[in-house]
Amino acid sequence: MKKIFLVVFLITAAFIITDLKPSQQPESYDGNYYSENNIECLYYDPVYFVNIKQFELYNHGAAIRGSILPHHLLASDLIHEVFQNVKKHQYETVVLIGPDHESILMGKVFTTLKDWQTPTGVLKTEKDITRKLLQNDFLIEDDDKMTREHSVSSIVPFVKYYLNDAKIVGLAMSKQTKPEDIEKLVGDLSDMVDIEKTLFIASVDFSHYLDLEHANQMDLISMEAIQNKDINKIMSFTNDNLDSPVSIVTILELMDKLYESDIHMLNHSNSELIVQQRMDETTSYITYIFTEN
Repeated sequence: MKKIFLVVFLITAAFIITDLKPSQQPESYDGNYYSENNIECLYYDPVYFVNIKQFELYNHGAAIRGSILPHHLLASDLIHEVFQNVKKHQYETVVLIGPDHESILMGKVFTTLKDWQTPTGVLKTEKDITRKLLQNDFLIEDDDKMTREHSVSSIVPFVKYYLNDAKIVGLAMSKQTKPEDIEKLVGDLSDMVDIEKTLFIASVDFSHYLDLEHANQMDLISMEAIQNKDINKIMSFTNDNLDSPVSIVTILELMDKLYESDIHMLNHSNSELIVQQRMDETTSYITYIFTEN
């Protein structure tokens, strides 16, 4: 008798839940909504969102319009620090720009129209802006690329965690992206976004494959070029300096065109300092925020 009652109860409950309209679904449904049409964040690890370090926030009055942060999750504390600074502002759109590490299709910029499935819910793509950008022949829609490309995919869970209802435009730029295409991309984004409600992020790691002493030397050169907005010098950089000159140039030009922004360095670290172990080849991490002038 108990077994029969249990079966009847489960069937009845199933019909009740199925008959609910979206707005009537249990509260947990919205936060964990899943669709096979979403693309996944391959590099999510819950350990990065446990016992999150709380940072002293940068003391500023102006709105934060952009940031530069790392995509190596070894430097997840630095990523959290950036987002803790920006989260108090209200953003409707996040434009996330990073390198296409493969750079097989030279000069192309990749994006997706799919929404992102994250462990804390769905991060929706800003489809209207993305569709308009795809009218440029140097942009390519490639869901697999965007899923695999950790410069974008590894940052998506942080966007959802801290900024919740914001929508995203994800862009992965190959190393050979032409200056004229960067200029066109900057112009298009400037015309399309609501500048008061948009956050621009460049997801970039700095010096690669050098020991700590030489990495620090190259970081000083990179920091000077960024602070001086020396576009020509930045475009000449190799992995000794950073992994995506085109991403840095794009955000610098966006910040100048839209906001005439001020640059503030938040943090500077290195993989050797984080793991506290001597390394022959290291990676540097430098974070920035851009505030409206």
